Formats: sequence, structure tokens, C-alpha cells
Amino acid sequence: MSTKTIAVDTRVYERLAASKRESESFSKAIDRLLVEVASAHTSGDILRGLSRIAPLSEVDSEQFLEVVAENRAKERWEELDLR
Repeated sequence: MSTKTIAVDTRVYERLAASKRESESFSKAIDRLLVEVASAHTSGDILRGLSRIAPLSEVDSEQFLEVVAENRAKERWEELDLR
């Protein structure tokens, strides 16, 4: 089996390491997490899957909320017919 080297943020590495099971390689952990996400059929399935992943750091949470706020500000809500 061939291998590839990838670079990830330290924060991503820490979250992946926290999600990795004992004696599980990083490759196996990534594969397992991808399968879990791909096989999720409902929002409940997705939330259960996310509950097994290490929570976001405060910095990541703040960045996430900033992106959401920026996207909401850009949306032209008056043009959307949500009836």
C-alpha cells in the first residue's frame, strides 16, 4: 500500500488525535470518520457522529460564528420567499 504525506493545522491534528481510538492509526481514524459522515442519513445521525469528535476550541468557535454572521449579513433575506 502506498502512502501520502499531508500537512494539517495543529488544531486539526489535535482534534483528530482526540478522535482516534486506542491503537488506531491516523489513516484508520480518518477512514472511519469519513465513513461515519458519508453514512449519516438524518440530522440526528450527523449530530451523534459529531458528538464523538472533540469540541472546537474557543478560537475555532469564534471564527465559525464570525463566518456564519458574515454569511447571514450577505444574504438578501427580503428576496427569499420562505413560505
